[in-house]
Amino acid sequence: MGSDGNTRQVRHVRLGDHLCLPFASDDEQREVLTAYISDGLDRGERVLYLADQTAPEAIGGWLSVRGVDFARVIERGQLQIRNVSSEPLVANRFDPDIVITLIRFEVLQARQAGYQGLRLTGEMSWALRDASQLPGVNGKRLREFESSVTAAFDTAELVAVCQYDERLFDPMEVTGLVACHQKVVQIDPLHDDRRLRIVPSFRPRGLHVSGVVDNTTSPALAEALDRALRWPDRDITLDLSGLNFIDVAGVRTIVRAAAALAHPRRLQVVGLAPTLRKVIGIIGWDKTPGLQLDEEEVEPT
Repeated sequence: MGSDGNTRQVRHVRLGDHLCLPFASDDEQREVLTAYISDGLDRGERVLYLADQTAPEAIGGWLSVRGVDFARVIERGQLQIRNVSSEPLVANRFDPDIVITLIRFEVLQARQAGYQGLRLTGEMSWALRDASQLPGVNGKRLREFESSVTAAFDTAELVAVCQYDERLFDPMEVTGLVACHQKVVQIDPLHDDRRLRIVPSFRPRGLHVSGVVDNTTSPALAEALDRALRWPDRDITLDLSGLNFIDVAGVRTIVRAAAALAHPRRLQVVGLAPTLRKVIGIIGWDKTPGLQLDEEEVEPT
């Protein structure tokens, strides 16, 4: 997923943002939320995670990869993980006005404790509970809440990411809920300069490469490929549809990465320009074990 006016990279999230994370894989949820939480801790913000599907120990595992001392930040109260079912918005009748009041109270507590602000995130799957379990919530009511909660951000002491698991919510419902937020939050690029941009993708799992790959930028591509090929997925997709140019050094980097894969893992290269595909075939690199080229030729832009 590329960066555009409707998205916000995790590293650019700031107090005052009301963002949405629609996700369809555990990897995407984990990677975005790990960066979101650890960045907030580094900036001296209090982080409140309202969990519904995810256990606290799992979140601790996410953060340990980023070098966060999970026990320490929990003990001093900078990070709080609560089961959303014990919160008033779920334990009692759902009332958007009450929820907004509770959020303001959490912001006040964070300020009084000396934090720069409150970084909030919640797993919104609680809203799918049966009406008998959670009176007052439905799709329309939830959209009204998401639209009205923006009023809680007027102090610039609050940032929130609402998590919507697309495997649980109706696709049309997710579209409407996403529209209630300022932007969609997305993972940071693995590399991003004026010449080359490499962004992880989750549907399918892989990398989206745009810009120029030559002898000066191919080391960055090699590093990103090395990281991606250590993911547990059998196949990794390398999307080159955003490339403006790639030289022999860049192609060789891709071929070497694919050749290093153990069977039956594959590096699936998609978005190849017809001329590049032809060159790869002439050299014979298309026969490289572990390398699979897409069948559909893509015209260069």
